[in-house]
Amino acid sequence: MFLALKELKYSKLKFALIIAVIVLISYLVYFLTSLAYGLASSYTNAIEKWNSDEIIMTVDANDTIMMSFMDQADYNSVTTTGTKAKLGLFPGVINDPTATNILDTRIDVFFFGIDNGSFLKPISNLTLTGNQVIADEDLQKEGYQVGDIFGVSGSTQTYEIIGFSKKTTYQTAPVIYMSLDTWQQYRYNTPTPPDLYSGIIIRGESSLGSSDSGLLIYKTEDYISTLPGYTAQVLTFTTMIVFLIIIVAFVLGIFIYVLTIQKTSMFGVMKAQGISNSYIGGSVILQTFFLVLIGLVIGGIFTLLTGIFLADIVPFAVNIVFYVVITFAFFLFAFFGALFSVNAVLKIDPLKAIGG
Repeated sequence: MFLALKELKYSKLKFALIIAVIVLISYLVYFLTSLAYGLASSYTNAIEKWNSDEIIMTVDANDTIMMSFMDQADYNSVTTTGTKAKLGLFPGVINDPTATNILDTRIDVFFFGIDNGSFLKPISNLTLTGNQVIADEDLQKEGYQVGDIFGVSGSTQTYEIIGFSKKTTYQTAPVIYMSLDTWQQYRYNTPTPPDLYSGIIIRGESSLGSSDSGLLIYKTEDYISTLPGYTAQVLTFTTMIVFLIIIVAFVLGIFIYVLTIQKTSMFGVMKAQGISNSYIGGSVILQTFFLVLIGLVIGGIFTLLTGIFLADIVPFAVNIVFYVVITFAFFLFAFFGALFSVNAVLKIDPLKAIGG
C-alpha cells in the first residue's frame, strides 16, 4: 500500500490523466444507465403502480390493450385468488381551452378509465365523479394546477383536475385517470356508450371460465415486454453499457501495463534488494484499484449533479442496484487488466533491468 500511494503522490499529473479517462467513461456509463432506466420506467411507471400479477385482454387484440374490447360477461367469467379490476385505456391529446393559441398547449396523454373502488386508483381518498380526473404530476410542469380545466382534441368535453399522482406515466406519456363511465363516453364519443373496457388487471392468480372464452392471460412482465419499442430500447442501452465497461477495462489495462513497463528498472532494483514479487505485484493491483475508485466516485458525483439539473428535461432515474452492479464490473475488469501488468513484473530479471 505504501508503494502504491507513494507513487500516486509523486506522479500526480501522469495518474491524473488516467483518472480523467476513468471519470469520463464512468460518467458516460452511469449517465447512460440512468437514462436507460429512466426511459424504461417512463414506459411502465403506471403499470408498476398497479402491483399486479396478471393482465387479461382479448386474443384478437394482438398484444395491444387499446384494441381489446371486453364486456361484463368477460369480467364475470374470470375467477381469481386475489382481486380484479376493470381498466379502460386509450390515448388522447389534451389542450388548454383558455389559451390564446390552443395548438401550442397540446400534450399527448393516456386516459385510464377505472372504477372508484378499484385498486388502480392512484389516490384512494379522492372520488372520481363526472368529468373529474386525477392527472400525472408531469402536467404540473406544463402549468396545470388542481382545479384547472383542460379540453381534449376531437371532443367538446372539458375535464377538471382534482389531484395529481406521482410517477404514473405510460409509454412515456402522462396518465389521466377518470371514472370508467366517463372514459367510455370519451372513448366512443357518445353520451350513451357501450359498456365496454380494455382489460382486467389481476392481483393474484386467475383462471378463465371457458377455454373458448376468447381471452388471454398475460403475466405483467410479459405484457410490459410487448409494449412498442420497450424491449428494443432496453436491449440497445444494455449492449452499449456492457461494451463501454469492457472498453474501459482494456483502456485501463493498457495504461497500467505501459506504466509498469516504464518502471522496469525501478522494479529490477527493488527485486535485487530482496523485495518479493507478491509485494510489487500487490502494489500494482492496489494502485489500479485506487485509480478506479477515485475515477468512479468523481464520475458518480458528476452523474448525480447532472441528474439534478436535467431531471425535468430528460427521463433520468437512479437505480442503486444497477450502479452497484456496474461499479463491481468496473473493479472486476480493472483487476483482470492489472493482472497483465503483474505478469510483466514477475518476468523482470533484476540484472537485465539494472543493466538496461
